[in-house]
Amino acid sequence: MPRHLNPVPPPDGSKRKRPVHPLERAVADMLRYHRGDRLQEEVVAAVPAISSVPMLSRLENVRGDMRPDRVEALLRSYGAPEKDISEALDCLARAKQMPGWAPPSGSSEAFRALSAMEARAKVIMVYQESSVPGMLQTRGYATALMEEFARTQRDPGLRKRYELEIRERLEFRMRRQLLLEPDEREFPVFEAIIGEAALLTQRGGKAVHREQLRTLYNLAENRRRIRLRVLPASAPVSGLHNAMTLLKPHDDELGKVVYLENRNRSGELETDPVEVEAYQQSLEELWVAAGGKEDAMRLLKKYIDQLED
Repeated sequence: MPRHLNPVPPPDGSKRKRPVHPLERAVADMLRYHRGDRLQEEVVAAVPAISSVPMLSRLENVRGDMRPDRVEALLRSYGAPEKDISEALDCLARAKQMPGWAPPSGSSEAFRALSAMEARAKVIMVYQESSVPGMLQTRGYATALMEEFARTQRDPGLRKRYELEIRERLEFRMRRQLLLEPDEREFPVFEAIIGEAALLTQRGGKAVHREQLRTLYNLAENRRRIRLRVLPASAPVSGLHNAMTLLKPHDDELGKVVYLENRNRSGELETDPVEVEAYQQSLEELWVAAGGKEDAMRLLKKYIDQLED
């Protein structure tokens, strides 16, 4: 891990708790689900790899090493389907590839759930009306957004808290982007619809904004798993929400969720199938209205050219 990403020790000198990786949390949820109503004592007696109830409890609550052999032994004992066992082992392997990737301490439960699920999604579809989605932001642009949000807080104590949290939140945002780095089939496809207003609005000044737009252009042109569209200001449709994320799992018919991002308070996670379907339909309408890849690149180039010296 680069030195600047190393965990900062707590100010009181106490030992920092091991950060919980979202993928490990997903595996722990799977263990509890498949155990069902079985007593922990019964599981320990039936699975030789699990020597005690405290060991089982640590695995189910991500306290300590999530050893793949123990996880596999438990899932097989529970009669879990092979696809669930494979997914759990894959999650643990990917967690090792992305160490230290845990949401900031002040994150809402909805956002923590989103972080865990997006790492396991087949497709992530995002609409942002007035800013660049976090997964596509440059460091400079993300910093400017976070500083802007902190400055808008009227309460001095809250403003100070947000200012102190910027570094932690920034590093987590940059780490999340690792999900989009490999061009391997098991990693998610990222489909982003960005409102034209986001291309117009400068965050962090001209140079930072130009860097962000050039990054978007390069991603749209060169990255196979990143599909970028720009919704023109003249488009005849508008979204059900101005900032929404749809997560599609590998089983497209089960487990779809929508995260609604709210600028001035915690986001909301929508799991009701009827509501999710409505937001999915809205996203699909926006996708069609935005046009194709070449349309997006043409609009990006237009605004990049306007920022050239």
